[in-house]
Amino acid sequence: MSIRFPLVLVAVLSACAPAHGEDARWWPGQAPPRALVRTSDRHPSLPLEMMVQSLAGLAAKAVNEGRGDEMVWVSSDNVDVEGWYERRLKAASPPEVRGAFGAWELVDRYAKQGIVKGYVLYCPDTSKGRINDHRQGMDLSVNVATSLAGLLDAIIVDESLEADAQRHGLAKLEDARGKGQAWCFATYKGRFNRRILCTQDPKKSNVRDLAVAQKALVLYGALEPVPAAMKWLEPLSPIVGWNGGDEFEATRLSSIHGHIQTATDWCLNLPVLMAGSGHAEIRRAPDFDPRTIDWADRRSTLSFVLSDGDNVQWLETSFFHANKSFWDSPDRGKIPFGWSCCFDHLVQLCPEAIDLALTTRTPNDRFIEWGGGYYYPDLFGLARPDRRGLLARQARRTLALMGKTNTRIIGFNVAHVDSPDALRAYDDFAKETDGLLAMLVFQYDPYEGGAGKTFWVKDARGVDVPVISARYSLWEHTNRRPGSGTPAKVAREVRANAVSQRTCHDWAIVHAWSYFRRAPGADEEAENMEQEGAPARGGVRGYTPAVWCTERLPASVRVVAPEELAWRVRMAHDPEATRRLIGSIRVEGSAP
Repeated sequence: MSIRFPLVLVAVLSACAPAHGEDARWWPGQAPPRALVRTSDRHPSLPLEMMVQSLAGLAAKAVNEGRGDEMVWVSSDNVDVEGWYERRLKAASPPEVRGAFGAWELVDRYAKQGIVKGYVLYCPDTSKGRINDHRQGMDLSVNVATSLAGLLDAIIVDESLEADAQRHGLAKLEDARGKGQAWCFATYKGRFNRRILCTQDPKKSNVRDLAVAQKALVLYGALEPVPAAMKWLEPLSPIVGWNGGDEFEATRLSSIHGHIQTATDWCLNLPVLMAGSGHAEIRRAPDFDPRTIDWADRRSTLSFVLSDGDNVQWLETSFFHANKSFWDSPDRGKIPFGWSCCFDHLVQLCPEAIDLALTTRTPNDRFIEWGGGYYYPDLFGLARPDRRGLLARQARRTLALMGKTNTRIIGFNVAHVDSPDALRAYDDFAKETDGLLAMLVFQYDPYEGGAGKTFWVKDARGVDVPVISARYSLWEHTNRRPGSGTPAKVAREVRANAVSQRTCHDWAIVHAWSYFRRAPGADEEAENMEQEGAPARGGVRGYTPAVWCTERLPASVRVVAPEELAWRVRMAHDPEATRRLIGSIRVEGSAP
C-alpha cells in the first residue's frame, strides 16, 4: 500500500515553481487509443523487429491524426515492460484488447485500413564492432528508412523481406539503399518534426515506433548531418534513443544546442505507455518533515545516492524486477537511501513506473529528480544566443513536473563543478524555484571532483539553497582517487574526515554499474573484482555495496536521507533562517 505522511509542507516549502503558463512537457503528446492489439511473434528476427516497430509507429500516428483507433503493443519477455501493460489494462478506463497478430497479419490489417501505404527498402548494417560504437563502414539506410516511414506512411523493409512485402501487395515508395543521412536531412528537413530527434544505432530496432509516430528524423554518429540537425532542432527538445560513441561528447553536443538527452535506446512501447499521459493522475512522493530531525544529535552524517537515474530505458525495462541490485535488492530498506530517478520523464512517458515506485517504497527510500533529463547545465545552450533564458525555461518545466511528484531535491551532472559557467547555471536555475530543498551536483569525471564543497544560490524568494557537491563515489577499481573506490576504502575516508572536521555532512554517489564482492577485513582492494561476468561470480552492484560501506562506519557517523542531509547543511549555514523555515511548516488542517 502507499506510504503517506499526514503532512502538508506549506509556506516556503509549499511547492516548486509553476511553469508560468508554459507547457511543462518536452515529450510530444500521444492520443490514447480505443483499443490495443499485441504482436504474437516470439523472438522475431531483427528485420521483422524493425518492420514491426514501423507498424506500431504508423498505428500510433493514425490515432494521433484521427485515422485509426488502435495501437500496437510489441510483446516482450521483459517482466517490467509486460508489467506496465498489465497495469494499463487495470486502469480506470482501460483500452479494449482486440487480440494478438503476427507481423504480416498486422501489415494486412493496416494496409486494408489505409494506415500502411507501402514500404521503404533498406540494407541491413553488417559493420563489425560493439553496439553503441561509431563503427567503421556502418550502413545507416535503416535510419533513412525510419525517417521516411512517418512521412510516407510506409513500413520499413529489409532486403531479405522485400519479396514478402510484395506478396502482401505493398508498393515500394522509396529505396533508402545507398542514400545517406545527409541526403535525407537535406531533402526532407522541412517535413520532419522539429520538436524531437531520434539518434539510434542501426543495429537496434527500439524506439523506432516513436520516431515514426512523431515524424522524427533518425540519425546516428558524430559526423554531419548530426551537428547540423542539433542546430536545426528547436531548443529544449528531447533526443530519443542514444547516439553512442563517447558519452561526454554526445551529451555535450546536445547540451550546447539546448536539448535533453533521454537514454531511451532500449525502450519498448513508448507510444502506448505515453498515450494520454497528460491527463494521468500522478502519485506524489511523501514529504520529509524536518521537524522530526533530532538537532541535539550532532554526529556527522552521510547520504548515499545512486547514479544514472536519468536513464529512462533502465527504469522502464530493468530497474524494478530484472535483478537483485536495485529496487529488488533483498537489502532495500536497511539504510536511508537516495534513488536518483527520471520522474519528470516518466510523468510524460510511463506514469505506471512512478506509481510502482511509490507504492512499494520503504520509509528509507527517497527520490531525487536527476536533472530533468541528461544535459550539462554549465554547457547548456552554449551555441544559442539566449542560453541563460533557455536554462530558465527548462528549469520552470522541470520544476513544474517535480511539483506533480512532490520531489524536492534535484541532481545535476556537470562538466566542471566549480567553473564560472556552472556557478552561473546553479544561480539561474535556483532563481526559477520556490521550495527546492537542495541541488546535488557531481562532475562528469571524476564524480567526486567537487570534494564535498557547497555553493549557495538564492531561489525566487531570496532564500538560500545549497548546491552540494559529492565528496565520495563508490566506483570499482578507483581506490587510487581521493574520495573514490570500494565500500571499504570510502568508509575509511569518511571515518577520517569525521575525525578531522569534527562534524561534516556529505553525500556519496553510488555508481550504478560497478560490481563489488563481499570481502570483510582490512584489505581495501579485496572488494574489487573483474567486471566481465561479475554476476556469475557473485558480484553485486547498486544498493548492497552502500550497505557494506555503512557497516564499516563508526558510531560517530550516521547515514541519513538526502533530505535530512540538506536540512543539516542549511542549519549549519544559517541557523536562524533555517529554524524560521521549519517553524513555518504546519500540519494539514491546522490554522494558517
